[in-house]
Amino acid sequence: MRSRTPLLALLVTALALAAAPPPVSAVAAPEEETYIVELNPRLRSTAQENAQAQVNRLNGRLIGVYEHAFKGYTARLTPAAAEELRKTPNVLSVEPDAVVSAFPQTVPTGIRRIFAPPNPNLDIDSTDDVRINVDVAVVDTGVDNTHPDLNVVARANCVTGVCVNNSGVDDNGHGSHVAGTVGALDNSIGPVGVAPGARIHGVKVLNAAGSGSLAGIAAGINWVVARASTIEVINLSLGCAGCSSSAISNAITNAVNAGIVVVVAAGNSNANTSTFFPANHPDVVTVSALTDNDGLPGGAGGNVLSCRSERDQDDTSAFYSNYGSTVEITAPGTCIYSTYMNGGYATISGTSMASPHVAGAAGVLTAGTRKPTTRAGSLAVRSTLIATGNFNWTDESGDGVKEPLLDVHDATRY
Repeated sequence: MRSRTPLLALLVTALALAAAPPPVSAVAAPEEETYIVELNPRLRSTAQENAQAQVNRLNGRLIGVYEHAFKGYTARLTPAAAEELRKTPNVLSVEPDAVVSAFPQTVPTGIRRIFAPPNPNLDIDSTDDVRINVDVAVVDTGVDNTHPDLNVVARANCVTGVCVNNSGVDDNGHGSHVAGTVGALDNSIGPVGVAPGARIHGVKVLNAAGSGSLAGIAAGINWVVARASTIEVINLSLGCAGCSSSAISNAITNAVNAGIVVVVAAGNSNANTSTFFPANHPDVVTVSALTDNDGLPGGAGGNVLSCRSERDQDDTSAFYSNYGSTVEITAPGTCIYSTYMNGGYATISGTSMASPHVAGAAGVLTAGTRKPTTRAGSLAVRSTLIATGNFNWTDESGDGVKEPLLDVHDATRY
């Protein structure tokens, strides 16, 4: 006869197994995350030396090192290691990476509305005989470097937090559209930009979905500031709501200190821009969007939008645009026709489309021998953009602050 294990013994054994700790191999290791680390700029040793030593000490993985826009690096670390790093002398900040996106995209009638064609200095006549002598960095989804209507002279892929030169295709279209509004060639095809023929530097920080990270932007701005002797303007048609980064804030300030004009889209959430970064940075030119349906002043263009199902009255603040006292200037942003990826063209909307109008105008102001080399010079360009604007439009935002509309007709200034 077989012996049977008493039921009580089975229950005791089962409870003991349930209470026993899992094998060591079953305990998951803390997951690493990406962090942006800003170092004291007065350190005598290089960012590379400090970064490697700190990351090795914390068993992390170094991604990218930055010396120009700010002194620091990005690395993969556990949250505990990041917390320990915050206590390290000469480490100013350790910030978790975050996702940023191109603002939703909603002939240049915009070019006509800012009075670019009447300006003889721009020579807009469908003949590619005058190109504006300026370099503009489009920090975005990349730029179609083979587009026949763009003058792309350099590019880099910085999506991972490390910039790779001569790399980075525009697999979204957003960056190529922005570039066209800045400087599409004045020729027989497609649209024309505000600064026709401007030399475009395509800096890819956003992926095919139009998303990226603060780490990518940090690397992208660092790449541009390293070329501050060449590049006059940065356009940032991107951002995030409620996020911030002291490292990138300092990078933008250092770009401005180097004489670069930084132009940023306000955002497309019909909200106060004060909570959107980097649009709320004090050194940038923040741009809201105007709906213009006919390329003419006067508000006679009705309320039917050619590229959207919505309606929005001609010559009014765009229904999607962010607003508030943080905004310095407005520009056309609704149903803007421009270049696109794969050699194509598209009509889309957003403050992302308004911002490059202003970046192109800043390019005209800084072209050739007028290139600023100091903070004062960069901020003087922002002042000129604001001072030369007009108020011949209707502000329906309700914020009580009517920003000027970009106006480049004055050939003595532009």
